[in-house]
Amino acid sequence: MLAGLQKPQIAVPWAAVRYGITLVAVLGVLSLAVAGCGSSTSASSSSAAPPASATGTAKAATGTVKLAKTKFVLHAGLAFGAFHRWIWKPARAGELAHPLRHPLTAAKAALAATFVYHELKLALADAQADRTLSKLVAPITALQNRFHALSGSVKSSGASASDANGLDGAVSSVKGQAASAGQPITEQTPSSPSG
Repeated sequence: MLAGLQKPQIAVPWAAVRYGITLVAVLGVLSLAVAGCGSSTSASSSSAAPPASATGTAKAATGTVKLAKTKFVLHAGLAFGAFHRWIWKPARAGELAHPLRHPLTAAKAALAATFVYHELKLALADAQADRTLSKLVAPITALQNRFHALSGSVKSSGASASDANGLDGAVSSVKGQAASAGQPITEQTPSSPSG
């Protein structure tokens, strides 16, 4: 090597590179999460059968789930903890009002909405398999649909504080109904928006 020659250095805007890498990673994880949340025929047919669960034959209609009450509390607690940490708090602070102002926060909220949707899907299956929790099937299904819609709106148009407060009211309602059924839900905050 020649001691007098130096390589020309190229200035790289690391903030743009880091943002791009983070965005690609978040979108990759989100696409994997969405692919794993595909609907199956057994879930759609079981969610359309509340009369069977009301008559006490939910176990025959959806199969047996071992430790259904424990799993229900776990999945609902994770869903509600992720909602409050990654969606409700940023929305109340105004960080989700427009997805381009805080793109990383919006990406985390969209990922969290997908995670919450998935955890509610698991909690719904547990509720359908237990006679005591079967009265929570309809409220959880409605809440799950709202989170599915929220995931899309966070990515496209943002989510307002009133949207988050409306979801918080629905979450509180489900928590109250679960407590009255003898299964109080303790929120568990995941360390990342994807669980």
